[in-house]
Amino acid sequence: MNQSQNMSTKFDLDVLIVDDDQSFTAGLGTLLKKFNIATVMEHRIKNAEERLRRSSFDIILLDVMLPGGSGFDFLPIIRKICDIPVIMLTALDQEDELVKGLNLGADDYITKPFTGKELVARLRAVNRRYVVGKADTETVLGDLELFRHQSMVRLGNTNIELTDAESHIIELLLNARNNFVTREFLFSHVLKRDMTPEDRSIDVHISNLRSKLGPHPTKGNRIRAIRGKGYALTK
Repeated sequence: MNQSQNMSTKFDLDVLIVDDDQSFTAGLGTLLKKFNIATVMEHRIKNAEERLRRSSFDIILLDVMLPGGSGFDFLPIIRKICDIPVIMLTALDQEDELVKGLNLGADDYITKPFTGKELVARLRAVNRRYVVGKADTETVLGDLELFRHQSMVRLGNTNIELTDAESHIIELLLNARNNFVTREFLFSHVLKRDMTPEDRSIDVHISNLRSKLGPHPTKGNRIRAIRGKGYALTK
């Protein structure tokens, strides 16, 4: 295929594969191309990070075992750059490895060896969930706009940097079904643990957010505490 033919090809998905086994990734690229899935291979974390900062992808396939670090080391970096789905690749069939990857922000997990059909099914399923989630996610309320993958909000013309936890809290508040979220819900989804009576972590995050965001132009706190319920964004 010549260059012009290649450029005119429309693929269903663009996938970044981060794995140091060059023979494996080459075979994987050939396989996925048969399913109309384009691939880019990187074999080092540093190169993969540079690629992510200048290119966009639909999904990342990330190997756990990498030279100079691990997929677990790279996951938090990915999440600071973008919010695209990550599927972990591993030869370790252990539950604690699965839980560790998911807790760090992976969207799915597949253990080597796997079949081509299984991988393609996982890729398409994760992409569908991501696309639907993006379509249904609110990011704007009045003068406030959330940039979740950058951990940042824009208030008017001012950009305000947030921690990942703070950014996640704002996202949940923006998309609350009943216009509020409970403290239990925030503990479960942001901190990934059950709430205990003495734990004030979420309250500290809320306090920091209030300080960063400042008051609503006309209605006091931008994040309101609702007695007996939880927290809500001021509309």
